[in-house]
Amino acid sequence: MMNFNDFVNEVKGNIKLFLPKDYENAEVSVMEYLKLNRAYTGLVVRKEGEMIAPTINLNQLYEAYNTQPGVTMETVCRKIADMVSVAPIQVDLKSILNYEDVKDKLFIRVSSAEANKEVLENAPYQLREDLAITYHVAVGKDQDGLSSMFIKNDLLEQYGITAEQLHEDAIKSSPHVMPPEVSSMGALIDEMYQKNILMLTPDEREMLQETLQESSEMPTFFVVTNTERVDGAGVIFYPEFMDNMGELLGNDFFILPSSIHEMLILPDDGQVDAEMLKEMVKEVNATQVAPEERLTDEVYHYDMKDHVFEKADRFTERQKEKAAQAVKTEKDGKEQPEQKPKAKKHDMEL
Repeated sequence: MMNFNDFVNEVKGNIKLFLPKDYENAEVSVMEYLKLNRAYTGLVVRKEGEMIAPTINLNQLYEAYNTQPGVTMETVCRKIADMVSVAPIQVDLKSILNYEDVKDKLFIRVSSAEANKEVLENAPYQLREDLAITYHVAVGKDQDGLSSMFIKNDLLEQYGITAEQLHEDAIKSSPHVMPPEVSSMGALIDEMYQKNILMLTPDEREMLQETLQESSEMPTFFVVTNTERVDGAGVIFYPEFMDNMGELLGNDFFILPSSIHEMLILPDDGQVDAEMLKEMVKEVNATQVAPEERLTDEVYHYDMKDHVFEKADRFTERQKEKAAQAVKTEKDGKEQPEQKPKAKKHDMEL
């Protein structure tokens, strides 16, 4: 089996053989990229006179080369050549560097502050508990999804605005750039299967009915994401989203980080154990969520009365503190004899 370094050198040395003639003077380089939630080795093929070029993730291609039968070095190079020459990135750099042009294209994402500590050293962000809100520019949308650019400190400096201003503008424009989507877990399962319902065998149809029945007996989870269903966990921080959600549910609620793409919301009816939910999130993260898509193992809570987003265990502590304070206040009130308030001098004046 070829090791990763040999694979990278082989691709770098041969890629021009698979590219059109106008790429013969192109610059081919390999760099280490540190992105939110992931790090990878990227190949960049930049034509003469081009300011920017797509970055190809070599780690993903190496994995396919090693694990998928029939994937040869030629297959890999042809794939890269297609990505480089067939779909060049069309971006107006001038407009990206002008804040007035990007202001309405800003949107937020959330990720684990701990897992992305190194990346966040060079980027503006705000913390909400252990979640980091970062800022991105929507560059363009096509059949492959949304192209975006992560705003780091050097770009913020270019814009000549404060991190606070960036946050305020991004929060305001996010619902327009990446509209929110809320659905019940049952509805999502239903939609998932409806697409293939005509292809199901009688046995599979019976299994589907059982799954839907089981999901209807479970607590009502709501899935919060964006209409792209990609990097949608940040939707909960959209303006007034949590207050509106609480009014809709008529209750406080727990927030479970399903992945960087979505959050799950569960009404807090007083019967749900936060510790049990935390164990559930840990288990799902460890067994069903890819490392680069994990958010955190925490469970969060939104208190409608106090308008507070916090870790669920902190909410539990606050409730205990409130209850203890209420008992103390009541006890102190009973022990104090009722005293007639002394008249103050200014109370006597006419």
